[in-house]
Amino acid sequence: MISWNLLGILLWVIVILYLVFIIQNIRRRRIEMIIKKHQRFNWPNFILDVVEIVIFIVAPLWMFNQTALDNPNLDDTSRITSSVKYEPLIMNTGSGNSSYVTINSSKKKNGSQTYTYYRAGSKITVSSDYATVSYGNNPMSVNAEKIPYELKKLKQMDEKYQRAYVAIYTARYKKNWQNGIGMHAGRIATQYYLIRIPDSTFVKQKRS
Repeated sequence: MISWNLLGILLWVIVILYLVFIIQNIRRRRIEMIIKKHQRFNWPNFILDVVEIVIFIVAPLWMFNQTALDNPNLDDTSRITSSVKYEPLIMNTGSGNSSYVTINSSKKKNGSQTYTYYRAGSKITVSSDYATVSYGNNPMSVNAEKIPYELKKLKQMDEKYQRAYVAIYTARYKKNWQNGIGMHAGRIATQYYLIRIPDSTFVKQKRS
C-alpha cells in the first residue's frame, strides 16, 4: 500500500518547482517588456509579479504549518486514533525510603524535570512535559486533564493495581490524506504517562 505521506512530499516538490517557474516566468516577461515593448514598467506585469510572489509565500508557509506546527485535537476521530496501556509499578527498595517514582529536578534558568519509575524488567524515565504524577482519591491530576483519559477506567485500574500503575496514552495519526499532507500519516502524534501512586510518601525527590 502506498503511504499517504507521499502526498506531502509531492506537495513540497510542487512548491519547489513553482519557485523555479516564477523566477523564469518573471525574468521572461521582463525581457519581453523591455525588448518588445520598450518599457521598464507596466501595471499588468507588476500585478502578475505580485500575485505569483504572494502565492509562493503563502504556499510554503501553509505547508510548513501542516508539517511542523500541526496540533490536532485529540478528540478528532477523523484524524486521530488513540489507546491506553496500563502497567503496574514496581517499588524501588534501594537506598533510602522505598518509592514508586523518583522526580529529578534541574535547578537552572531553563529548568527541567523528569520522572523515573520501574516496571517489570526495566526502568523508565520520562520528561514532565509528557508525564504527570497522580495520588489521592482522584486518579486524574490537573496536568492530565489535557489528555482524554477515561475516569471510569482509571478508577477500575485503581482497584486492580492498588493505585500503583502507569497509564500510557498514545495518540496516532490515521492513515488518510489529511494527515498525509503534513507527512504524519501512521505516526505517533503524542504519548503521555499518567503515573498513579497511593500517596506522596511514595515519591523520592532528587535535584541536580
